[in-house]
Amino acid sequence: MRRAFALPEERPQIIMTEEVGAPIERAWTARFEPLYLARWWRPRGYVNPIVEVDLVPGGRWRISQRDPQGNEFAFYGTFETIEEPRIAVQSFRSELFPDLDTTLTTTFSSRAHGTTIVTIHELPDMSSRRGYLLLGALERMSESSENYGALLSQLRPR
Repeated sequence: MRRAFALPEERPQIIMTEEVGAPIERAWTARFEPLYLARWWRPRGYVNPIVEVDLVPGGRWRISQRDPQGNEFAFYGTFETIEEPRIAVQSFRSELFPDLDTTLTTTFSSRAHGTTIVTIHELPDMSSRRGYLLLGALERMSESSENYGALLSQLRPR
């Protein structure tokens, strides 16, 4: 698995590109199926006791995380666009920053030996992006991406 980040100068985005050695359908399923999502979308030492996903346009999603000290907080939003297995656009909010509206756009493209996944996290302005980065966004995204890659390598082909 390969992963790269881009921080465009002209837009308040964080762009993560991942190349995984799994077919697009498996990459999509592992990305959004609650059972799998609970396993990979978290920093080290955290658990996700609640993962709810209604993967349809207008459907809601919510993930409750627990940190190693036992503190719980949630991330949540609504799916705006779903074109399985190619694109998902969803709003993204955190209970820690409930007034910060952001959007995640995730696209999946088949390639010869796997799938390329591009996730664009759109923040409202450059100041919000700077703050998000200072709070360790790239590190947390990297940890979750590593978990995702490990999960995909464990899933058996059908």
